[in-house]
Amino acid sequence: MKKIILLLLLDVAISCAVAGWIYFTRGIDAAFMTGLSIFVAFSPICLVLASPFTLYLAGRKLAELGVIVNNPDALKILSEVNIVALPYNRVLTNGEYYITDLVPSALSQAQLLTMAASAERDAQNIFGRTIYDTAVSRALKLQKATDFHEFNGRGVEATIERSTVRVGSPSWMETLEVSIGANLRTRIDQLLVKGKTTVVVSTGRIARGLIALKDDSSDDAKKFLGELKRNNLQTLLLTSQPKKMTNRIAKEFMLDNIRTNLTPEGKAREVQIFRAKGNIVAVIGTDKNDLPALISSDISFMLAGGSLKSEELDDITLDFELPTLESFLSVREIARKLINVLKLNRRLALMSWIVLVPPALLTVLENLPIPFHPLIAVAGVAIFSALILMNSLRMK
Repeated sequence: MKKIILLLLLDVAISCAVAGWIYFTRGIDAAFMTGLSIFVAFSPICLVLASPFTLYLAGRKLAELGVIVNNPDALKILSEVNIVALPYNRVLTNGEYYITDLVPSALSQAQLLTMAASAERDAQNIFGRTIYDTAVSRALKLQKATDFHEFNGRGVEATIERSTVRVGSPSWMETLEVSIGANLRTRIDQLLVKGKTTVVVSTGRIARGLIALKDDSSDDAKKFLGELKRNNLQTLLLTSQPKKMTNRIAKEFMLDNIRTNLTPEGKAREVQIFRAKGNIVAVIGTDKNDLPALISSDISFMLAGGSLKSEELDDITLDFELPTLESFLSVREIARKLINVLKLNRRLALMSWIVLVPPALLTVLENLPIPFHPLIAVAGVAIFSALILMNSLRMK
């Protein structure tokens, strides 16, 4: 927009300057005709039409696919993306976690699940909701919890009967100096190797047991990753899962780059590192844990079906909202077509200046063999504008 305004001001300045000079040498009629011819010929009308109308048509096409475009200008760089960053939960999996193992220490399985579910009552993360819903379905009597706190990508803590109960990742527990016995550590390793997400339940600084959850891999995600490879796009997995689990994920999904044990801030840091190496990174996210990475990306995509809702973003605007993972490829294909259309539109806009501006400037001379009337400039601009609009219609 700034460029257009500057060109318009330059156009006014040149046409007024030439008209003023001719006014004192050839009179007001010649000054008016010459100034108007230059103003019309050099006007940025074609350049204005080159982009907005095309972006509008691209937006309509994406809307038909169920894609919400919050930042149309992001389409201009989407074709340059070479790395697609993804989380694990709800993207590479079906998003339907279930509890597979309850490993208590010095208490029963029911007591372990009751303790964890009581702490997770107000949790928003997928693991917490699964634990809570499982306890409710088993008709367990939950305890009252106070002082609830949720730490994105780590776990939750609450006070139950004057004791601090925590439910979260083993790595988070270690930072809090929670004592995890040798037997529980062995079980954690065994569960992770089987591809199960494991959370530790503790009171104070003592681990009371483990809860293992699993989410089946998504066949659609495997097809999607295959399509990315065929389109020469690298993949980057950003996950809070420990490395022992992601070794299994890597073999199953054939990912190019994997970063493990990441906090939400760690995901953002990895995205920034890849961008610093000259890559154009697109991030697809589903929940609050992905938000820092989404903000740090070149282009951000929010996937429908996750826990991240539009109303929770406050002043943050993500570029696109996708109905399905596969629709990313459709958006990219439309973006590539958009770039081709915009390139030709800009060439046509430049051609209009090359064809119309020199004859308009020659009107400063007297006794031209073929006078350049302002209507000729208007007709020329109209013709090139029509060509640009016709080219833009290729986006329909």
